[in-house]
Amino acid sequence: MASTIILSTLVSLSALQIISASQSGSYESFRATHGGSVFGRGTLSYEARRDLFQQRKDEVLAHNARGLSWKMAVNHFSDHTDEELKSLLGYRRDMGRRGAPASSFIEIQGHDEGEIDISKLAKEKDWSSSLNTSSSWVRSQGGCGSCWAVAATGALEMHMEKALGHATRLSHQQLVDCVLNPMHCGGKGGCDGATAELAFGYAKQSGISADDVYKSSDGKCNANHPSSLSVAAFKTLPINKESHLLSAVATHGPVVVSVDGGGFFGYHNGVFSGCEKDTVVNHAVLAVGYGKDPSSQKDYWHIRNSWGADWGEKGFLRLERHTSDSAHCGIDNKPKDGVFCDDAPASVPVCGMCGVSSDSAYPTISPRQGSLRKSVASLVKNYESLK
Repeated sequence: MASTIILSTLVSLSALQIISASQSGSYESFRATHGGSVFGRGTLSYEARRDLFQQRKDEVLAHNARGLSWKMAVNHFSDHTDEELKSLLGYRRDMGRRGAPASSFIEIQGHDEGEIDISKLAKEKDWSSSLNTSSSWVRSQGGCGSCWAVAATGALEMHMEKALGHATRLSHQQLVDCVLNPMHCGGKGGCDGATAELAFGYAKQSGISADDVYKSSDGKCNANHPSSLSVAAFKTLPINKESHLLSAVATHGPVVVSVDGGGFFGYHNGVFSGCEKDTVVNHAVLAVGYGKDPSSQKDYWHIRNSWGADWGEKGFLRLERHTSDSAHCGIDNKPKDGVFCDDAPASVPVCGMCGVSSDSAYPTISPRQGSLRKSVASLVKNYESLK
């Protein structure tokens, strides 16, 4: 209960900062506050971006007047085009993973796909409180569709801290540069999208470097990197089973989940519940906990995003959570737009708010293996400093 009170207090304080200058002022004050777009302001005329800003601002005011469980705000996305926003999602759920030869030998799959009893699980859990070093590393993916790499790296860092008692900031850029994606799972690879499962498979085979150690240029993979961590395996959870996701977050740690992130750009605070049952899953994020909001009385997932600490609740989102596997289920009618590898089906079922339970995975870290990796990386780093 203490973590819920603390989170609510932070949200209340955050609500006082709903960007007074840019929300009530001119487009010029907005530009002065937020600087240049990651895509470059020059990619669209000043007048066009000013009109987009005014449109977003009107949407924020109209939404907040409705008194829903979450608030919107003008933020650094408010003068972006729909196409620019869409390119920031860059993830497609890997429903083809069960037949993917690159990862099958390290993937652990649950065979019991029935709904499980969640009554004995903790009523709330937040790994961002207990794993407070790695949970604080909120990244911004910039204009690259690398949410899959950011989410996977965050999971590796937090599970590393959980298993080893310490954390190393790892290189998500290495995953963007080096993860192969021949079946086009999640996109064409790199900034054009891939999956967390592919990222975990790469980390198992090749390891992953510390962020300050990995060096590359022009997006080319540096195959000679020293590794700071590897994964022993990863587990994919049963599809569209929110009870299994809750159990995994409660007992194992943070889990990479896939969602429809198209409605998140203007999110400021509160419990988001803006996705219809029929939705397109297109974005990878990291579920770090769950709880119940005392104001709206909604159950929620605590989610870390990849759009910087100045978005949402200091880089985090609370997403409505359902207590039944069959709640809020619909159809993803555009799997080619947002999900799947090559030869995707015409439609797929999705469950949970924004499809949150449709595809999820987490890594397992071997303490002995992790310690060995750390020792080797430290030796290499010390050697480099003596050169």
